[in-house]
Amino acid sequence: MHAPIDPEGICAPTSHYHHALFVEPGAAWMMLSGQMGQRRDGSCPERMTEQSELAWQNVLAILSERGLGIENVVKVTSYIVGEENIDDYVEVHGRVVGVHRPPWTLVVVPALGRPQFKVEVDVTAAGPASR
Repeated sequence: MHAPIDPEGICAPTSHYHHALFVEPGAAWMMLSGQMGQRRDGSCPERMTEQSELAWQNVLAILSERGLGIENVVKVTSYIVGEENIDDYVEVHGRVVGVHRPPWTLVVVPALGRPQFKVEVDVTAAGPASR
């Protein structure tokens, strides 16, 4: 449904993403609020890896409410606190997106909405209009 675009005339993607995905006309769009690494009860683990996994679990749970999955994600923006957390986040991100590799922007920030948050994952998805 979505065609990856990685032109030969520019630098190849350096991580788990394509430069662009073309979305066919008529797709239904879903924009998610940024998801944090919070458990259902609102608690937040200390480790970056656990927060990253929870943030992505939350994204996937929201997508599944409309019958969508990782293959429907057309754009990801990840916000992480601290350069020291880049490798842990990138490992989880790569594992979750797998071969799909949607376009992705990674931003290192000084803080997020609450002091315990280390990661926020912002996703846009597109799927069949009939779902």
